[in-house]
Amino acid sequence: MGRPLRKDVNGVDVIGPYAAGTENAGIKIEFYDTELRTDGVIEKQRGAKTYVVTRQNDWDSQNNSDNKITCVLKNGAPSAAGEMRMFGYNPTNSGEEVNIAKLTKRVATDFSGNRYTWYLENDSTNDYIVLTAI
Repeated sequence: MGRPLRKDVNGVDVIGPYAAGTENAGIKIEFYDTELRTDGVIEKQRGAKTYVVTRQNDWDSQNNSDNKITCVLKNGAPSAAGEMRMFGYNPTNSGEEVNIAKLTKRVATDFSGNRYTWYLENDSTNDYIVLTAI
């Protein structure tokens, strides 16, 4: 896996809760837990395609949550336990939505094999990943 993902190229935290209007916020993801598809946050990275996630309201900065689920990135909406969706926008949040298959510190790869540089952006209503094609 290499070094675990902690911050984007601009120094914004990737791990942890996201919040509107917050400069140091995490990536908002969708995942399917044992009951339903819900929004969540990344607690820990297991690999470039595998993450430990939890619901936003269950986030604990000490990683003590009992509701952690290990998930793998999926193309499209998660529909079974252990699936998650991470997406970015090319080039802004009003642009094309791109599902991410693999994320490293500098490069995001979509499910078609296209590569992008990326960073987190906050438009005061939500955090989102901005992608720029390489």
